[in-house]
Amino acid sequence: MDRPLDCPGPDGAHSFARALRLVASDGEILGPRRKAAVPVKSVRLALSADDSFDVAAGRILGDCLDHFVANIPALRETGDAEAVHQLRVALRRLRAFLGLLKRVAPANPELATAASSAKTIAGVLGEARDWHVLREGLERGPRAFLREEPGFVALLDAVELRRLRALQAARAAIGAPSTQQFVRELHGLVARRAWREESEGLAESESARAFAVKALNRLHKRALKRCEGVAALEPEQRHRARIALKKARYAAEFFESLFCQKAARTYLRRLAIIQDQLGEDNDRRTAARLLSDIAAEDASQETFGAVCFLRGWRAQAQQLGAVATKESEKRLRRLKTFWR
Repeated sequence: MDRPLDCPGPDGAHSFARALRLVASDGEILGPRRKAAVPVKSVRLALSADDSFDVAAGRILGDCLDHFVANIPALRETGDAEAVHQLRVALRRLRAFLGLLKRVAPANPELATAASSAKTIAGVLGEARDWHVLREGLERGPRAFLREEPGFVALLDAVELRRLRALQAARAAIGAPSTQQFVRELHGLVARRAWREESEGLAESESARAFAVKALNRLHKRALKRCEGVAALEPEQRHRARIALKKARYAAEFFESLFCQKAARTYLRRLAIIQDQLGEDNDRRTAARLLSDIAAEDASQETFGAVCFLRGWRAQAQQLGAVATKESEKRLRRLKTFWR
């Protein structure tokens, strides 16, 4: 018999039970009841202009947790690559909001533990995602030119083998006791409003809107600073710029319903463009690293030749991406904020 675990938010509206159910015999997390295990995207969060920060924080964290748990069945039962992606998105959103909470409760150990656990789980999922993206990239582009090359066929086989291994590791990580503990501890953190413990500068009556304005201003300014001259930055600096954009974007998504919806969607759409371009650049660099790993493990001349060809292919794509990134940076500097 299934045993529901209910988690009402500060306003009583959020129900954790709609996403999570537990098996009474061993406490294993299964996820939501649904006829078929399919990946689930996050839904747009609707906050009220009258919401306190406590109410908003509970709903945002609960939403992130719902999104994470809802995608567990699809990964465990089918190994769907989209489920891996959605789990990673849920964890990124969660970590972004925990980062906001850390600023008001920097000494709170529960927030730090939750963020650390989320990062660890995301790391395993990221490995599966990286190999999947590499395989998809090889199938979409170079395969038309290298279809009959023995080295390319061997390379595809090597990539697929590593992708399956990484996927197996991701499925094991999602079913691990440590992940179940992470979900339960986060559930308890939300139920007790743990961000209030040892908080600094957070008034009991502070509104979600007032908090949002301060947070969005800070994250927007940081993103603009990190993205200055982004096309010419070193890889590690581009990575920091991409992370800054991502944090600004997630925060905007959390709080957009508190402000003008049309202006918010415009902001988010334009922010996403340069973020996606930097993401593609990061994918190319990750692919180069993975291909180098394969070349180091496989000493055959044919595989090495295929890897060399692909390096040239990706270098050309990177040059085209730099031009697009420059244009996006100009649009980012002209971007109007939607919060007041």
